Amino acid sequence: MSKKTLYQFFDSKQVLFETLIIERLFAPIEYVPLSTDSMEKQLFGLMTSIAACIFCDERLSLLRSVVTETSRNPAVRQLVADLFQLSGRSLPIQNWLTTQSEAGRLDIPDVPEASDLLFGMTLGGPMLGQLTHCKPSRSQEKLEEFMAYGIRVFLEGHRPLPQT
Repeated sequence: MSKKTLYQFFDSKQVLFETLIIERLFAPIEYVPLSTDSMEKQLFGLMTSIAACIFCDERLSLLRSVVTETSRNPAVRQLVADLFQLSGRSLPIQNWLTTQSEAGRLDIPDVPEASDLLFGMTLGGPMLGQLTHCKPSRSQEKLEEFMAYGIRVFLEGHRPLPQT
């Protein structure tokens, strides 16, 4: 596509960048757990949906570019942070954890912190390995085993204490 044609769709480079970030990087993750499933199965389904979204080559390439630009340019860093807030996209891990915490099924005093912890325990390491090319990609089976282990540890650590 020529620049002239491109600018028929986007008014400026910034609008093009904003659209790319919102629609590609902050694309919503669609997952609706079955209430009849165990928490472990619900969480595994959620994390599998997130993995399918973030481990696609297009998203990883975009993440590499954004990381590079945000580390070099404070204006881009601020723009990405603002776009994330303005996108209004809900974070599915936080939503799920809030639901479980409010229902008394998990003891989570700080949902955003617990969300970061869960992501790190299940997808953070594999994602970092793929972003940096420092580790070979895990097979789907190995990734699922890793996620299942992290989910079990996370859930066990956040079970509510029995009432006495």
